[in-house]
Amino acid sequence: MRKWILLLLIAVTVPGVIFAEEASAVRLLVGRSTIIYVGSAIARVSLTSADVADAMVTSANQLLVNGKMPGTISMFVWERSGALRRYEVVVQRDLARLNDQMKRLFPGEAIDAQSSGKGIVLSGSVSSKEVSLKAATVAGGYVEKADEVVSLLRVQESTASNQVLLRVRFAEVSRSAVTDLGASLFTGAGGYKNYLARTTTEQHAAPSFAQGAQLADPPDKLVFSDFLNLFLFNTEHRLGTVIKALQSRGQFQSLAEPNLVAESGKEASFLAGGEFPVPIAQGTGGNVAISVQYKEFGVRLNFTPVINGDRVHLKVRPEVSTLDFANGVVLQGFKIPALSTRRTETELELQDGQTFAIAGLLNNTMNSTLQKIPGIGDIPILGLLFKSKAAQKEQTELVVMITPQILPRSSPGVTTALPRTPEPFLPPLPARKTVEPLPPAFSPARSADDKSPAAAAAILRGLTAPGPRVVVQPGTAAPPASPNVVPASDVSRPLTAREKQVLERAHKQEERAKAAAAVAQLKQAEADRRTQKVEQEKQAKLDREQAKRDAAAAKKAAEEAKKQAEIDRERQKAQAEIDRERQKAQTEIDRQRQKVEAKQAALTKKQK
Repeated sequence: MRKWILLLLIAVTVPGVIFAEEASAVRLLVGRSTIIYVGSAIARVSLTSADVADAMVTSANQLLVNGKMPGTISMFVWERSGALRRYEVVVQRDLARLNDQMKRLFPGEAIDAQSSGKGIVLSGSVSSKEVSLKAATVAGGYVEKADEVVSLLRVQESTASNQVLLRVRFAEVSRSAVTDLGASLFTGAGGYKNYLARTTTEQHAAPSFAQGAQLADPPDKLVFSDFLNLFLFNTEHRLGTVIKALQSRGQFQSLAEPNLVAESGKEASFLAGGEFPVPIAQGTGGNVAISVQYKEFGVRLNFTPVINGDRVHLKVRPEVSTLDFANGVVLQGFKIPALSTRRTETELELQDGQTFAIAGLLNNTMNSTLQKIPGIGDIPILGLLFKSKAAQKEQTELVVMITPQILPRSSPGVTTALPRTPEPFLPPLPARKTVEPLPPAFSPARSADDKSPAAAAAILRGLTAPGPRVVVQPGTAAPPASPNVVPASDVSRPLTAREKQVLERAHKQEERAKAAAAVAQLKQAEADRRTQKVEQEKQAKLDREQAKRDAAAAKKAAEEAKKQAEIDRERQKAQAEIDRERQKAQTEIDRQRQKVEAKQAALTKKQK
């Protein structure tokens, strides 16, 4: 009713305008065109937005509509007879090609692309997160901006997770060899026939004479810093020689075994070493300020894993650096060391659990020194006594072995053995091995009532007797089996019958107290066990209930996923049915238009 009222008002307010029919839907794809047969002569055409689509009059009663970008607009066509036609132009993206491309690029993946206004919506399920990201990247080529792609892809759960455990082994082997050979000839400290002599190349320490030695009164003293390896001295002629022949070999091996876990596509790093300070000058002229920055050194590893099925694509960068003080820089009295670095960087793909090694990171150094006395050192055979030679060789090799392992979702991690708690330093003493504390040596009541010299002497003897000695007040019980327990009134007299009865009662009371304490301890232990058992049962019950809730939640989620998949399939079927009906209607419209055109052509021919 409102529609007819609105049309009547428009007809009244706009004279000469007659609405021929309701709005017709025109659907086309971006970059495609379609022809609309109006049925009568066209006066003019108007569109609400020329960015979505444009129209061109190709004949008296024919329009050509071109789709530019996704959207929905209205198109009005005025006929020369005064009628007005309205069309709803819907422009969509051509996603059939994108869906075909998804099937070719990602076989076995259920990916469906649908149009949503200007954007593209990806739905379905994929096997991994990487496939989801790559599918979104492919769909980004069909839109102007990457933000116009909305990914609703669900990642299927599998036994393997998207985390990689990397087991790395750094093995460094260093070998060194040193060879020293030299000879020194010398006379005694007193000389030989008033002659003092010594030959040395100063490469190795040679015997020296005592400081302050004079030819007139030479002391019979030589100073040696090293007797290696051969020493010979003639005391009659006071001539001697020292031959140093040394050969040494050494081997050093260092091993680091870091284990790192990283998510697929994320970078992880490891460093075992330290940092050393480096002063840096900032500013110019008189406004120079010194700041300190720290540089890292040691065994470093950076790696980025990407899981591709049962294979792992790795980008690794191992590095081993040490401080080199020989090539350091001295700045204002402070020596800043240099860094001796060995690193490599590579990318490769391995199977789960496969090991690869990076070897051949060698460092060879050799230092050879020869010193001799000119002239005499060049004489064959004899010249060996007047020259020395030292050679040093070092060889260092670094081997890096890396093993990636895809962690399952139920993996305990690197190891299942957790650290154990340390043993207590001193275990607590059981109650049966403890005794009550001794009573005080001085009793306030006794000191107030009895101030006799005998009582004071008894107290003094109780304090000075060997071992712990307790003074027993009259009418009080003393600890049993205590040889140092004496009554305060008289220490030397024998116990009376009453005192013996008091002691026996004290023994019995103490035994009863001990028995009661043992029974109470047993009852408390039994109560503790019962409480612990109740708590364990409660915790087990809570765990079972939580497991049931988790299973119910998982079952509900599976059912919801199944329902959603069924809804998606029904929706797709309905959409396909609608598309077929639309196509059928469009075909029927085209056939009717062709008939009308044929009739109009026949009428025109007859009129001519």
